[in-house]
Amino acid sequence: MNKIFKFLIIPIIFFILYEITSFDNKYINRSIINIDINNVRNPPLKKIVRKLDLYLGSLYFNLSKKKQNEFFSLELDEYNNLPDEVIISPSTDNLTISNNKNYNNSSNWKRSHGNHASNKFSNLKKINTENIKDLKLAWTHDFDKNGDIPGNPIYFNGTIYMSSTDKSLVALNAKDGDKNWEYKTDGMAAIRGLILSEENIPKIYFCDQINLIALNALSGKGVKDFGKKGKVKLKKKCQITPVIIDDKVIIGTFEPAIEVYDKKKGELLWKFILKKKNKEYFRYGGKRYDYSGGNPWGGISADIERKILYVSTGNAGRFYEGTTRPGNNKYANSIVALDIKNKKLLWEFQEIEHDIWNLDIASPPILTSIKRKDKQIDVVVAPTKFGNTLVLDRLTGKSIYGYVDKKVPISSVPGEKTSFYQKVISLPEPFSNQYFKENDITNISKESYEYVKKQINNATYGFFQPHSLNKKNIVYKSGAQWMGASIDNKNGIMYVPSNDIPNLIWLEKSKKKNIYYEYGIKTKLLEDHLGYPGSKPPWGSLTAINLNTGKKIWQIPFGEYEELSKKNITKTGTYNYGGVTATAGNLVFATGTLDNKLRAIDSRNGQELWSYNLMFSGSSPPTVYEYENEQYILVTATGAISLRKIYPEISKSGNKVYAFKLKKNN
Repeated sequence: MNKIFKFLIIPIIFFILYEITSFDNKYINRSIINIDINNVRNPPLKKIVRKLDLYLGSLYFNLSKKKQNEFFSLELDEYNNLPDEVIISPSTDNLTISNNKNYNNSSNWKRSHGNHASNKFSNLKKINTENIKDLKLAWTHDFDKNGDIPGNPIYFNGTIYMSSTDKSLVALNAKDGDKNWEYKTDGMAAIRGLILSEENIPKIYFCDQINLIALNALSGKGVKDFGKKGKVKLKKKCQITPVIIDDKVIIGTFEPAIEVYDKKKGELLWKFILKKKNKEYFRYGGKRYDYSGGNPWGGISADIERKILYVSTGNAGRFYEGTTRPGNNKYANSIVALDIKNKKLLWEFQEIEHDIWNLDIASPPILTSIKRKDKQIDVVVAPTKFGNTLVLDRLTGKSIYGYVDKKVPISSVPGEKTSFYQKVISLPEPFSNQYFKENDITNISKESYEYVKKQINNATYGFFQPHSLNKKNIVYKSGAQWMGASIDNKNGIMYVPSNDIPNLIWLEKSKKKNIYYEYGIKTKLLEDHLGYPGSKPPWGSLTAINLNTGKKIWQIPFGEYEELSKKNITKTGTYNYGGVTATAGNLVFATGTLDNKLRAIDSRNGQELWSYNLMFSGSSPPTVYEYENEQYILVTATGAISLRKIYPEISKSGNKVYAFKLKKNN
């Protein structure tokens, strides 16, 4: 019997070891061999291994409980003895003098977000403040199925390339919107965008979540020599716009990692993993250290001349609870710069440490220049969900304006190890509400005020207030979303849409035994009795900021509830999720509000000059292009899934593409 047991158990142990072990020689910042439960490919086996892992971890925790208690006791003493504030001075030394290689878009729009700098600004000015009243609908294109197109379409030499609403990439005629070709994909194509490489035969590169794909832009056929007939199977999901540096195509995946491919063959050359486990806290609470996030889902940008990649990263794991990932969670909620030529990390800047408020940096970094002491300085700019605008030196990652590290409350939830400090960034001036205060309660009516006031009587709120068990905490769903901002390189002005919607969050201890995540997460909007947000309007804004001074130029409500306007309640703004694109014609084209409008705003003063009622809300930033000497404004209007999740009764899924141009004088 013992022989039979040994005969069975040894192969089982080896099989489990094989399943939890991965071998990969492409990493430049991790060992070839990696042992992790997440490596297990067989679902039933993964369930068994997780239970065994949890049991052994709990046993370890019980044996070392005294040690863990001593650790947290010492930590509290350390916290109490720290200063309330630490000033980080503005960066003044070794600033990166501009190489004057910042480009805006002109007649073509070859990459989603506009170009490798992701600044979404067009030099075209045939449509301007003087003639915007003459902007008319040129054509529409309808997809067969309703869906979501968040990716910004691209344009090159008479053809528009974009995702469809149903697992395909399409090429449309720029003059009338007729379909030239369609390429079917395994997953949703180019969710966050695509790029065109201008060669003898132009090629398109994008991800369909499952594959990295290269297409002949003229025919829509897969590039034969790239992977297998134009496809490279990915181990982890990718949905962002690639960049191209020399002969390399670079993407970000949900491993999370940056992956670098040979542009011609599609061969994976190397990759950089965007997470680092903190072994000091391994097994706290009997749980496996679970830093599973930090995904580059917002996007990447590139300094082509310097061969540097810039990536913004997401949360470190579960949005509102981090007991399984103690520590600051390196590389999460950060801007990371990678030297592609020398295959190394250049710098990193983390905005939020140990994020439990869902405040990841959701949009791609923007590369531009600003003036400092009469010198033009190359910088990286990132508007964030916290309403900050990070302005970092291009080569060092140092903050141009500086900030203050402010001591914040630490969590009382057992096992939650929040950071002692968070950043207060005063310049550039915040463009949205950053934390809830009692004075923020809605003022649209006495009834609304009293209804909301009752809800917050026993709630917590404040600057990085941690969540509690069974007690509601108020946090804004605010700031800049994945569409980011538009920046005018010439004048150093940023145009950014944002939201200010209060949210109630709390944790509940799970009643189930042996569950991996000890706390359940509960959220709901803080609303008045009529379903409007529980804070003072505006609930959505559009802001212009001078990046040279850090000061706001203007800020206006973005979006409208017509029923409130009829009651003489001034324009309140609405939750928005579409994006903006500015032009040299002194216009900002803005879309994505709950009222389904496309707006043209005077970029100099924020005055609304023109609007158009779309059938569905805009779902991505407008694309601007020129065809046959005429300027077009292209808008996808499929409704945004994020709007529908929060406002299912108002926002609907759609299938429309709109193109506008100036009416010709007869």
